[in-house]
Amino acid sequence: MKILSATAAPLLLIASVTATAADNSAEQTQDGTGNTAYAEQIEPGASDNSLIQEQDGAYNTLTAGQREESDSSIEQIQEGFLNSATSLQLGGSGNSSAIYQLGVRNSAGTLQKVAVDNRAISEQRGYDNQSEIQQDLGIGNTAATEQRGQVHSASISQVSSYHSEAYIDQHGTDNEADIAQTGVGHFSSAGQQGAFNRADIDQAGEFQEADIAQSGFANGTVVIQEDLYNSAIVTQDGSFNTAAVRQTGTLGMGGSHLSVISQSGSLNETAIIQAGSSSSAIVTQSGSGNSVSLVH
Repeated sequence: MKILSATAAPLLLIASVTATAADNSAEQTQDGTGNTAYAEQIEPGASDNSLIQEQDGAYNTLTAGQREESDSSIEQIQEGFLNSATSLQLGGSGNSSAIYQLGVRNSAGTLQKVAVDNRAISEQRGYDNQSEIQQDLGIGNTAATEQRGQVHSASISQVSSYHSEAYIDQHGTDNEADIAQTGVGHFSSAGQQGAFNRADIDQAGEFQEADIAQSGFANGTVVIQEDLYNSAIVTQDGSFNTAAVRQTGTLGMGGSHLSVISQSGSLNETAIIQAGSSSSAIVTQSGSGNSVSLVH
């Protein structure tokens, strides 16, 4: 999913700042060759906004914009080559966005729109990593991605979400994690070490919690939770393990389901579907070629 883009201007060193609203501040520093930075703060009546951008290397691109924002801040720092970072904050208050990149061909984008007191942080070290954070129509949300290595993909979307948290931590090669949350009071965490691991979390309703920890090679996990108070914990260590969890509730009265999956070895599979309320499933698999399917 590509939500933001920035267009580089090769062989040019450009630093342009537009600030028409009162009490805004912007600071840009560029060292190297062919770096491009653009900062924009526009809207009469906005106050105390701040933009800080810094680049060191060659052919990096920074784009930052704040419109109709009050008391918000953006900070972007890049070192290396051909990195791209874009942060946009539109129509909100008290939001904060920070992107830190070190390496080659890394790309990070943050969009916060009609939001209040949201926090977004992306940190990348390596090459060809991609990170995207989108937070719209929410209050008090936190999203953070950290990538070490190469060819990772991380995406966090919190739309119509309130006081929710989402974290992605990736180390190794070609890991992918996607988190989507809407509702109130959710917590999501995806930690990946190794190569070619995939993690997907989709949460709606209120007060859901999902924790995924993957280490090894080509493991896959999907967690979908709706209604209220569901919790899913998945741990995978090995290769080609697959876990899928879906938990719902009863007519908006809450699910309160618990799923705990632990896999080690190779070619283990688990599928858990729990509907209604207050069911628990604990699955532990070790070795090779195990399979479990549970439906309540």
